[in-house]
Amino acid sequence: MKALHLFIFILLGLCYTATTAQSQGRKAAIPFTYLPDNTEDQYNQSISSKTLPLGAEGFVILSRSKPAEYAIERYNAALKKAWSAAVPLAAEETVEAFARNQDAVLLVTHRTNEQGNQALYAHRVDLHSGQKEKPVLLLEASANARKAGIAISPDGTKLLAYRYSVSGNQVLQSISGSLYDGKLQKVKDTKYSLTDLRGIVSAEVIVNDAGDQFISLISENMERLTVRQYTLKSPVAKGMSVLVGGIFEGKKVYIMDSKYALQPNGNLYGVVLTADEKSGEYYSLKAVKFDFENEDMVFAEEFRFTPEYLASVNSLDKSGGAKARRLEDIYLTDLILTSEEKLIVMAEKKYMEGGENSPYYAKEIHLFAYDQFMGTAWSSVLMKNQKAPADEAFTGISYRYHLAGNTLHLLTLEELNGKHDLYLRRIDTSTGKAEAPKAAGLNVAKGEDTAYVKDFTAWLGEKDLVVVVRPSKKANSLQLRRLQIK
Repeated sequence: MKALHLFIFILLGLCYTATTAQSQGRKAAIPFTYLPDNTEDQYNQSISSKTLPLGAEGFVILSRSKPAEYAIERYNAALKKAWSAAVPLAAEETVEAFARNQDAVLLVTHRTNEQGNQALYAHRVDLHSGQKEKPVLLLEASANARKAGIAISPDGTKLLAYRYSVSGNQVLQSISGSLYDGKLQKVKDTKYSLTDLRGIVSAEVIVNDAGDQFISLISENMERLTVRQYTLKSPVAKGMSVLVGGIFEGKKVYIMDSKYALQPNGNLYGVVLTADEKSGEYYSLKAVKFDFENEDMVFAEEFRFTPEYLASVNSLDKSGGAKARRLEDIYLTDLILTSEEKLIVMAEKKYMEGGENSPYYAKEIHLFAYDQFMGTAWSSVLMKNQKAPADEAFTGISYRYHLAGNTLHLLTLEELNGKHDLYLRRIDTSTGKAEAPKAAGLNVAKGEDTAYVKDFTAWLGEKDLVVVVRPSKKANSLQLRRLQIK
């Protein structure tokens, strides 16, 4: 196996020599009311995208302007509201999923019912009229069981509500649930027995547009990765499994983070970060393509996190702070498949400083690219330095991406050369080469009030996006704003 070559591009180090994007224009803006949900897990949000694009026809937003109520709202491209549907919440009810299909917008909530058990409800709103239907009970689960889950297909036509069954010592035994279509009509009940696997640590459920279900599992002392596919056509599951942890070069290695994603080519991709059990230091990144149609697993070459890699990252850090002594606080964030079937793996350094009311940080992005055969294409590191107060956490920092052809667009809120603004970076996915960041020219406000809410950022097209931002200190409120990149 060839050694993996790390390409650190000089242009990536220019991230602190930003230029203003003269070609970017502002289209429209309206006041926007935003009420944060402080109960959310900042590292694992249930709904990270609260704006669903409709292309040239506009977009749909999930807003929260009252403590016990959400609203689903449709806007056209000129930011004119077409309709609004209120979704009141019961005490301690939470939103779990937000999606759409060609006919309707779907919001799934989790609550405790009158019997004290968990209940998942789906709220369906007609996409064209805004008419809200009566909520549909998707699933009930014991109050003492793990939290019930929901998986929705990319096109919004399949919903899988599921519950976990565990043994007396909390070992996962099975997953059961119900599959629904986009009109919330039940397609079938499902059950996945997992008793043949030892020591299951985590289980992730994914459903595709055809209604096929994928269960991704980490087991055997956080060393084995297993994926099973259940289809509507056959009761027999297809399974694939690989040992990614174990003893390597005298070190005991385990899975410390994982990410799975179905891609438009029909394949499921899985990526894991492994670490040395004794020291906790990052050991490697491993990627696998699960091709169920051909019953084949394709393994990428292992990427080792060597001292040389750490030195390369530190050489790009121009912040003036202390250099990192080891890689840490890096999480897998996105798996992206290009039109050339090149897999782009993104991992970001993000953390809380420590202690009550401490600030949050989102720093460098590590990118790894593999060709259609899972051969190494390139890898690089993109430097950024974002900071937010404790009450905002990651709502305004980290990034939003958009893939257009072979160009990956990244939008971030940063202060570069004294300018606090939204910045756009472009990365060529063929080579990994990145342009210097360009400011949107909004001069985003700084201070105690929230200035940018990343969850509402969405691309309507390659050069057209909407954001929720406070453009200056003089602004009385946040604005829902449309930007065009010419």
